[in-house]
Amino acid sequence: MRVEAEVTVTVVDDVRIVRVVGEFDAEGAEALAHALALPAESSTSGTVVDLAEVTFADSSFLHTLLAARSRHQKSGIPLVLAEVTPLLQRLLDLTDVARAFTVTQTVPTATETVHARKSSSRRQ
Repeated sequence: MRVEAEVTVTVVDDVRIVRVVGEFDAEGAEALAHALALPAESSTSGTVVDLAEVTFADSSFLHTLLAARSRHQKSGIPLVLAEVTPLLQRLLDLTDVARAFTVTQTVPTATETVHARKSSSRRQ
């Protein structure tokens, strides 16, 4: 049974949490791209992408994550992937882009990582 792509965005402790659920092809990746787009002046410390419930992802999903990483990096805003499923880890490994992302086991750990990176960038 196909699980429709769903993307929700919340802000917790000054960090945007993008929760991604279901199967992602080009259509679903478009919704993800919209959710990961940075406002002109981001008022949050960073973005965490919660991937625990992704059941399918194709190259358009991966492209969307890479584009978001690039935009975040240019803006000096941390982007962290959390709870990457074995399916997604395999996609990241097979395409040799796993090292391009910061990945954590849990959303709370990802949130801590965002705060740590943001505070270290302020000190520099």
